[in-house]
Amino acid sequence: MAVSADPIQQAFESVIRDFRSKLGNDAIYREILKSTTIDEVYNATDKLQVEQAKKGHLRHLSKIQPYLEGLRGYADVIEVFMQAKPDVLALIWGPIKLIIQWTSALKQSLDAIIDTVADIATLLPEFRDVAKIFEQNKQIQDVLVLFFKDLLDFYLIVLKFFSLARWKYFFESLWPRHREKIKVVTDHIKRLTLLLRNEVRLEHIQAEHSARARALEHFERTERSHRRQEYEAIKADFSPRTYERTLYHLQGRQSEGSGEWLIRDSIFNKWLDVSEPSTKTLWLQGIPGAGKTFLACTAINKAKTIGRVIFAFLSYSLSNATSALSIIHSLMFQLVSNHEDLQAVLSQANYEDTKHEIDSATRLLITLLACAGPVYMIIDGLDEIDELERGRLTKQLLCVTKSCGEVKVLVSSRPEADLKKVLDERATVIRVDHQNASGIQTFVTEHNKRWLQERGMFLYAKIVLSNIEELDVDEIRRELRVLPESLDDAYSRIVSKINNLRPPSLRDKARKLLGWIGCSPTPLTIQEMEQALLVLPHDLEGDPRVQGSLNVTKICGPIVEVVDDTVQYVHFTVKE
Repeated sequence: MAVSADPIQQAFESVIRDFRSKLGNDAIYREILKSTTIDEVYNATDKLQVEQAKKGHLRHLSKIQPYLEGLRGYADVIEVFMQAKPDVLALIWGPIKLIIQWTSALKQSLDAIIDTVADIATLLPEFRDVAKIFEQNKQIQDVLVLFFKDLLDFYLIVLKFFSLARWKYFFESLWPRHREKIKVVTDHIKRLTLLLRNEVRLEHIQAEHSARARALEHFERTERSHRRQEYEAIKADFSPRTYERTLYHLQGRQSEGSGEWLIRDSIFNKWLDVSEPSTKTLWLQGIPGAGKTFLACTAINKAKTIGRVIFAFLSYSLSNATSALSIIHSLMFQLVSNHEDLQAVLSQANYEDTKHEIDSATRLLITLLACAGPVYMIIDGLDEIDELERGRLTKQLLCVTKSCGEVKVLVSSRPEADLKKVLDERATVIRVDHQNASGIQTFVTEHNKRWLQERGMFLYAKIVLSNIEELDVDEIRRELRVLPESLDDAYSRIVSKINNLRPPSLRDKARKLLGWIGCSPTPLTIQEMEQALLVLPHDLEGDPRVQGSLNVTKICGPIVEVVDDTVQYVHFTVKE
């Protein structure tokens, strides 16, 4: 655009450049430039009125007329003081035409825009009369530029909101915030109108430029801070469980290439395809220790390369503290993380109902998912929580897939009877232990490959190999001469070895540790176990004792493990 020598023309062009930059969408900008007269706006409203009448949803579009006529007066005055270029006129008429067309898709949004422009119309001055009275006052031209800025600020707020891909889902939650921002602009229009109805001086113009910038900046800063504080307070009260550390822990233990077969699997790839409706729910099904959790980790990593992923790793060790509602809460807060608009939707929800009622929480999750677009939801260890709770959770997950067309759900578990009853006809099954032979090969030597393939169990391989780690060559040969027939048999060998520990005090210590791990309602830390071992029930004197550093895995063998300084069974089947 050529730069004019006229300072007022330059000022208008500067406002246009700023608007285009902030809009950030050339396609919308080009659409705006197609309309340069008020007649085109009236034609659009007339057409819309006819369409609304056919549907029996006639809106009061006549309420827009005062606003349009006020802008007609403004456009006429601009023509008096300068040779208005087509871009200036297009930015007066094009945005309002586009906004009316967009918002007509939803009754509430069209009503909101009609009411907003009707309110602005009451603030607009009588531009033609003012221009006649103050035509010798050069400062009036600066006020016209400020009006143009405010008009485009109003359009910018509305256009950026209604150009969101899923604004219909956001409207009820987010429009009130945008309406408050529009009020900042309309308050400035009101002050400019008062200036025009009185003779304008240079210091007035300078003060308004400064006030306008401060008002918008203050609104953005305080409004964003308020929303953030509100969301953080809600999050702190809910205290949702996160599973990122679990994922990180699993990624560090996963053998390279162990889940490649899943990535290549045609059923899994259908599940990854959001446009494929036949595979909305996928069930990774397998026997205990078949590597389902590591495959869930593989699925999460793959899905993250495509879209947004929310997930949960459920564990028997936390089953007493895990409910279907707490899992829904976790998924909700994962979804809104780092997304201010979704956080605003969550903050506007009914707080008490969402916190205490699973149906309300699921409805909110469905709303958030509808706003978010394609999402992959992955739940590992569904069978490791209480049967009642997993039944409730499964019901809610199926409700989500039914309501949200762009959500894919993957669950992993053993083929428990209660889950089969619900999922057999609603989920596509991948039987893990029929597929994972290639992964198991990374755990064992080529000599034992064929035998282990028949059993299809990573955990078996880990238990057997860990059990012989500290044996000498002859002992290893004797141990492997007759391999355990099953996972239970492998466990039995380890327990038998514990029962034969010498000295007897070491055996008793191992038994105590295994009992505490199995009976404690929450995972115990190494330090807690060390302190517990210092307590002797019959020692009433309480003589001071010192416990050395505790190596639980060395004492109890490969059926226990330490994760984040807490001790747990290597798998829930040990407890069973």
